[in-house]
Amino acid sequence: MTSVPSATTWGSPTATKHVLLIHGLTSSSHTWHGVASAFAAQGYFVTAPNLIGHGSRVAIDYSLTSIAEDLRPYLEARNYSLIIGHSLGALTALALTAHLPPEHPTAIILVDPPLEIAAEKIPFFDNIFSESCANLKQADSYSTENPLWKHEDCIARELGTRLCFVDTVHGIFEQNNPWNFLDYLKATSNKWFKVTAVLADPAIIELCPVKDLEPHPHIRHVIVPGAGHWVQLDAPDVVIEEALKTVAELETR
Repeated sequence: MTSVPSATTWGSPTATKHVLLIHGLTSSSHTWHGVASAFAAQGYFVTAPNLIGHGSRVAIDYSLTSIAEDLRPYLEARNYSLIIGHSLGALTALALTAHLPPEHPTAIILVDPPLEIAAEKIPFFDNIFSESCANLKQADSYSTENPLWKHEDCIARELGTRLCFVDTVHGIFEQNNPWNFLDYLKATSNKWFKVTAVLADPAIIELCPVKDLEPHPHIRHVIVPGAGHWVQLDAPDVVIEEALKTVAELETR
């Protein structure tokens, strides 16, 4: 266990284009390997940090503000053409927008962000995620439950739960209650951002109802048929395609 920052990188450090990938709750940097490898193959240098409480990192303060603050050194190290966050990572990406330089426009992809969770549902989600760390599943179990995932995705998912702590899960839900981050969407209307939300199929799970995004017409949303909450594992090609499309739209402004 350590408090030292850690991250996984892909691609050449001399690349002029940079991507920041932010994982979700009970995950780790390695869960991005499929998406990250694709961007690296297109000439990007990709950085995926481990959030505090993940990747064997420990912390006391698990507020979203603290989680985002821990990643600020990555923003100070380089400018990013693209930031993609999944779930808790998407909320973290939103919290980081206040620290992005306006002189360097950034495309932001929110992968199934849980912008608001009703108070009565917090114990339910706390139990689900803490259980995944307390009673570990093998990669083969994830493969059976998620037929769209590649074998290496399942290995990375297992690793994420092994390197996350039950206390982390409890701390995140307790210290971010009430769970309401809808106001973070307002700041993304600035002209130096282009935002796309890539959402799970509501027939499978609906953590980000489209109605939450409708008051913000500058945010384009895409629903991925057949995809669950882990859209980047169920449909990585869609996440990559929508991300590159968002970057292109930003560049043509």
